[in-house]
Amino acid sequence: MQETQEQTIDLRGIINIIRKRLGLILFSTFVVLVLGSIYTFLIATPVYTATTQLVVKLPNSDNSSAYAGQVAGNIQMANTINQVIVSPVILDKVQSNLNLPSNAFQKQVKATNLTNSQVITLTVKYSNPYVAQKIADETANIFSMEAANLLNVTNVNILSKAKAQTTPISPKPKLYLAISVIAGLVLGLAIALLKELFDNKINKEEDIETLGLTVLGVTTYAQMSDFNKNTNKNGTQSGTKSSPPSDHEVNKSLKRNKR
Repeated sequence: MQETQEQTIDLRGIINIIRKRLGLILFSTFVVLVLGSIYTFLIATPVYTATTQLVVKLPNSDNSSAYAGQVAGNIQMANTINQVIVSPVILDKVQSNLNLPSNAFQKQVKATNLTNSQVITLTVKYSNPYVAQKIADETANIFSMEAANLLNVTNVNILSKAKAQTTPISPKPKLYLAISVIAGLVLGLAIALLKELFDNKINKEEDIETLGLTVLGVTTYAQMSDFNKNTNKNGTQSGTKSSPPSDHEVNKSLKRNKR
C-alpha cells in the first residue's frame, strides 16, 4: 500500500513538472523539429533504387535421374554469383564503361536470391535514379559476358531490365519528422527534469517540509502597491507612488503611540 502511494506521489510530481515546464518542453520539440526539417529537406541526399533480375543455369542434363542434382547445383551457383557479381572484377568495368567519378557506388550494389531460388535480384542504390538504372543494367550485361570466364557458365539470362524509380527511398520525410518530434519531446522532458532536480530554491511550504523542518507561519504576498498610501503628508492625490517608510519614521510613530 505504501509503495503504491509513493508511486502515485511520484507520478503526480512528474505531471506537475511537465505542467510547470510545458513551455520549455514545447520549445525544445519545436527546435528539434526545425533542425530535423532542415536536414530532411535541405541537407540529406536523396537515394534512389533500381532493380533487375537474372538467372543462371547449368547445362541441361539428358539423364532424368540427375535432374535433382542439377537443380541443387543451380541453387549453389546462384549463391556463388551473389558474391561474384558485386566483386571489383565486375564493378570496376561498370565504373569504366559508365565513366562514374568514383567506386563508392560499389558498396550500394547488392545481389540476393530467395532460399531455394535460382533467380538473382540485383539492386543498386544511387543519388540519381537514371544512373542507378544504368549501373544495374550494365552490371547484369557485363556479368553475362564474363560468366563463362569466371564460372565456366554460358547459360545466363536477364529476366528484366532495370527501371528508374523517381521516388527516393531515403530520406522519408514523415518518418524523419516523427522521429524529430519524439526526440524533441524526450529532450525537453529530460531538460525539465534536470532543471527541477537541481533547483534548490524554496518556493512553497512542501519544499520546507521535505527538509524535515516545521512551518511556523506564513505571510501574505506583498506587492509594491501595498506600500503606497492614498495621500501623503503634503496632500498629494491618491495614486502617486511613495517609498516605504524608513526605520526612523517607524520609530517616531512608535514613540507617539506610547505617549
